[in-house]
Amino acid sequence: MNESTSSADVSELEFVGLDPIVFPVYSNDEYYGREVPYAIFILTFCLFFIILQILVMRVMITDKDLKKLPAFQIMFMISLFDTIQLFVHLTAVFYILNSKPHFDLPDYLIGAVMNASWVSMLILSIFLNINRLISIVFHFQSSKIFSPFTMKIYFSIILVIWCIVCFLNAFGFSRMVYLLPAYTWHYAVSRIAANPLSALLRSVSADISLVDVLFSLFAHISIFTYIYMKAALLSRKELILTVQVVCVSIFHIIGYLTWEYFPIPWHLPIGVFIGHVVWMIWNAINPMLYVLINPRIRNLVLASIGKQTEVSGRTLFVASHASTVRQSGVKF
Repeated sequence: MNESTSSADVSELEFVGLDPIVFPVYSNDEYYGREVPYAIFILTFCLFFIILQILVMRVMITDKDLKKLPAFQIMFMISLFDTIQLFVHLTAVFYILNSKPHFDLPDYLIGAVMNASWVSMLILSIFLNINRLISIVFHFQSSKIFSPFTMKIYFSIILVIWCIVCFLNAFGFSRMVYLLPAYTWHYAVSRIAANPLSALLRSVSADISLVDVLFSLFAHISIFTYIYMKAALLSRKELILTVQVVCVSIFHIIGYLTWEYFPIPWHLPIGVFIGHVVWMIWNAINPMLYVLINPRIRNLVLASIGKQTEVSGRTLFVASHASTVRQSGVKF
């Protein structure tokens, strides 16, 4: 990142892909009056969805019927990387209240984890749409393509990609840092002119987002065309699972279009913050949709916190362990 101070109370920051932006400095009453509400919002939002994400992940990894399905294995990995990003979003509370720019090794490491998790999550989202497409349209190949062995290979590749992206950011080949007072994680301008990997990684990330959007459109158009042309009837399990993925994909499309085409005032602090909120919602939308759409996940999440739940038309009090729910009585 290139930073130059044009006056005693103004700071000019240069971001990859954006023109230099002039912001007020941090140590004044106007700054705290504007930023403290931002920090409170980020803290409340992230804590709530981290807890919800963990509850949903616990269900997906402990329920014997869910954890054996490749789609839910992919969803678990997506949720894992989303949760990591929500924890990184939480660090913004410290950055905002501390009111100082931070561009040291710990900050670069945090940014590296954020960037690697974001890229990995996008790739997994594409992989999830591939799973839905093959499982429905090419179902005769599904068991071979998504066997337990091949799933281990796929996830190993994702972890290798995570490590590579994290390495590139952590060791200075690229930089993703939390930029105050821009209220967002962004690629800083490379200090090494001959090695502009920050711009390259930003371009790759944007391209992966576009691929995610385009492939989700292709996959679901193909799925519903197949269902219509073949007069196929999905099982309740497949229908709910497909609706989940469709709803998540719809938000991905909305998020991408918002970033790329919505007239967000990026030259203002509130504009960049709005863009950052879209990112936080992106990391939080999955568990919320899973709970709202999938009655099995909803019942098991409620069961895990000892709440009453509806099972086959009867109200049943479920103990704190999800395993006490009768598998035959809980609808997928």
